[in-house]
Amino acid sequence: MKKKIRIAIYSRKSKYTDKGDSVGNQIEIALKYIKEHYPDSEYDVEIVIYEDDGFSGGSIDRPKYKKFLIEEKIKPFDVLICYRLDRIGRNIADFSSLMEKITELGTSFISIKEQFDTKTPMGRAMMYIASVFAQLEREVIAERIRDNMIELAKTGRWLGRTDTIRIWL
Repeated sequence: MKKKIRIAIYSRKSKYTDKGDSVGNQIEIALKYIKEHYPDSEYDVEIVIYEDDGFSGGSIDRPKYKKFLIEEKIKPFDVLICYRLDRIGRNIADFSSLMEKITELGTSFISIKEQFDTKTPMGRAMMYIASVFAQLEREVIAERIRDNMIELAKTGRWLGRTDTIRIWL
């Protein structure tokens, strides 16, 4: 008899680019992972996909992320899969909170690229270390953007949006 398993796939991308880590590619990679690790001959797999395209990992204010949390609380998944750890989020506190919630509900976490085994203390520790670097990367990018905007402003270049022009008298 096949073992029943519920798997959630979460994918996120801050903005559209032509790079290969689009939400579609992330989902394809996750589906391939599921097919390899949970073969049809042994598992009856239910897959639910959550896609947040155009949302930053610096905040948990994402519609599909919130939907996952609600559905996870009602009927926990066996496994949560994402392409990379930073697709879940780039904030250590938010990431830790999610891990605590899903662990309490018995949900395993799989990050395909980092290949952490969250069932072991070392795997969990490595996962949290990687989340620190995800937050660091987000903060460095934000700092770089601020510095570039300051330099552009010094040269008199327009930095605002054209649809929000305000005239101060």
